[in-house]
Amino acid sequence: MTEHHALEDGRSGNLPARRDHYEVSEPRRDRGDDPRDQEDDLPVISIGEILSILWARKLWLLGAAILGLLLALAYSFSQTPLYRSTATIELNPPTVPILSNGSGSAEEMAVPATDWEFRETQVGILRSRALAERVVEDLELVPDADSRPRVSVEAMAGDLAKGLSVQPTANSRIIELSYVSPDPGRAARLVNGFAASYIQLTLDRKYDATIAARDFLEERIATVREDVNEAERELVQYAQANGIILLGGEGSNGDGSSVSLTGTTLSTLNEALAEAQQKRITAEQRYRQASSINETNSSTAALRQELASLQAEYEEKSTYLQDSFPEMVRLRSRIDELNRQISSEAGRSVAALRAEYQAALAEENSLRSRVSQLSSAALNEREDSIQYNILQRELDTNRALYDALLGRYNEVSVAAGIGAAQAAVIDSGQVPALPFSPDTIRNGILGLLLGLVLGAILAILWDRFTNTIKTKEDVKQKLNLAPFGAIPKKDRGAELSDELADPHSEIYEAYANLRTTLQLSTVGGFPQTLLVTSANPEEGKSTTSYSLAVQLATVGKRVLLIDADMRKPTFSVDQHSEIGLASLLTTKGIAREHILQTSQEGMFLMPSGPTPPNPANIIVPTRLEQILAELSPHFDVIVLDAPPTLGFADALLLGSVCQGTLFTVESGKTRTRAALTALNQLQMAGVRMLGAVLTKAPLSAEEYSYSYRYYREAVADNNPRRGLIEALSDQDEPGGTWHKADL
Repeated sequence: MTEHHALEDGRSGNLPARRDHYEVSEPRRDRGDDPRDQEDDLPVISIGEILSILWARKLWLLGAAILGLLLALAYSFSQTPLYRSTATIELNPPTVPILSNGSGSAEEMAVPATDWEFRETQVGILRSRALAERVVEDLELVPDADSRPRVSVEAMAGDLAKGLSVQPTANSRIIELSYVSPDPGRAARLVNGFAASYIQLTLDRKYDATIAARDFLEERIATVREDVNEAERELVQYAQANGIILLGGEGSNGDGSSVSLTGTTLSTLNEALAEAQQKRITAEQRYRQASSINETNSSTAALRQELASLQAEYEEKSTYLQDSFPEMVRLRSRIDELNRQISSEAGRSVAALRAEYQAALAEENSLRSRVSQLSSAALNEREDSIQYNILQRELDTNRALYDALLGRYNEVSVAAGIGAAQAAVIDSGQVPALPFSPDTIRNGILGLLLGLVLGAILAILWDRFTNTIKTKEDVKQKLNLAPFGAIPKKDRGAELSDELADPHSEIYEAYANLRTTLQLSTVGGFPQTLLVTSANPEEGKSTTSYSLAVQLATVGKRVLLIDADMRKPTFSVDQHSEIGLASLLTTKGIAREHILQTSQEGMFLMPSGPTPPNPANIIVPTRLEQILAELSPHFDVIVLDAPPTLGFADALLLGSVCQGTLFTVESGKTRTRAALTALNQLQMAGVRMLGAVLTKAPLSAEEYSYSYRYYREAVADNNPRRGLIEALSDQDEPGGTWHKADL
């Protein structure tokens, strides 16, 4: 068997180990260990990222939109068609008079300041149960409403009120009444019925209020009339009992009230007494003057004039005649006679003035005595008139109240015949031709939009809470590893083996770029021993291992691919299940005897070997170093396909003896925390990380992300990894022939 497994020795020893020449990238510490890094699990999302997520989940959005549309259509078709009829009414707030003459002219009316409150009140009335009951009765919706119990009317009114909508128009007195019913004719009839019943209700309420006011005024007028009559009777009886005689007309006071006879007489006597006093004073003055200065009246004027003339003549003749001269005697005698006549006439005048004075004095004394008597009577009468005035004021008050009530009663009686409604119909409700609900088109659009919104929210939340690695930028920022490229996801229906074998395929080109990046990532070139692992199963590590081996072999490198996943081998060789890594680790066998040559020139395979109970227990670093040291002289590159890191110690032990480790991350599936945990474990084990590569990425890993499940149960006849190695070389061997690898 050894001749079949032997390797060509021509390159033996040509590739010394160069493990110390590699510069590796150290993984970032696990952010979960620091509370300050918890916020990084859900980074702020940008618009571009949102668009990328939505594009990646476009099927989700499409499904959610279709589901929303179907639900909306189902809801619309399941609903009973409803028709709506609308009527418009105008409110007319009541006006109040601002003048008191009661003429009712337009100039005397004013709109109250509480217009908004009035509108709200009317809206409340329109929505009231009482109006709904009135509509039921006016439209005779309940047959034989008079004989049916009241409960039926109230129940019908409650149902009607539910279908009515009252909508005030902003900044106006217009109110829209809408009624919804499955029957279009019933909707129009009911909305018009509500409008008509409301207008009639306002008229009835106004009329009822007027009737109530008139009845109240009638009762008050009757009561006040009795009070007036009673007050008049008491006033007359009191005047008779106390001898109070009232005079009207000329004897009235300035305020129009009547005065008593005693008062009138006393006033008249006072005036006469004043005149008598004036007359007496005048007579007395004349008498005193006549007595003191011998004042004459007009009857002695001629005598005095004649006397003055004679005296002047006498004085003139005395200058040249003697007193005894007859002429002088005659003049003297004439002068004496005139003096006697004047004196006699003056005495008679004084006597007349005295008599006049005495008569005036007597008249004054008489009037004074009468006034004194009437004054005493007037004082007594005033004491009696206090109660009289009280009764008089009470009578005047009752009479004024009676007049006011009577005037208001007349106004109310006139207003009762003027029935101005507080509302008027502008537009009557028409029979609708089409239902307004359900609006199938609107509901469909809303359902579609709502489905899109919910789908978008679900996609974004799913992406945020899963917190996966989707782009090379995520590898750099979240894992602090060098991004070595993104391997695109294969097209549906295409075979992965065909894509890997086609030099023109995008997958082949991506692995070629990865090989070049690894070649240039270190000072010493491509590491001689490269471990390929991942955080979780099914992240493309085996495909990456195989593809790198094929790429290296294509460019003339001798490459050994070791299937180090002894838990679930990827590259199985049915005819040689006894050889492989597990056998080498548990025995002292020769490593070259456990290598198979593939159909790819320059590429060799070391299977995983028999499955051990616990692979981690058989991986001893010193033994593994011996195996790699034995194989290194024969190969340019040794690629180890390791199992996942999380949950297993295999990758930690394998990586500790390799020159470099490549970390594979499935785009859109690997969670950041899981990847960081795996990298921490590798770091603690001393594994040298070179970088990470995105696998199963969309055409642009910056724009799309996908989620796949990896770790499926291995089925021998249906393993998607089988076929990666096209064939092992056919070699004759005692006991059988090698078969192509079943991958």
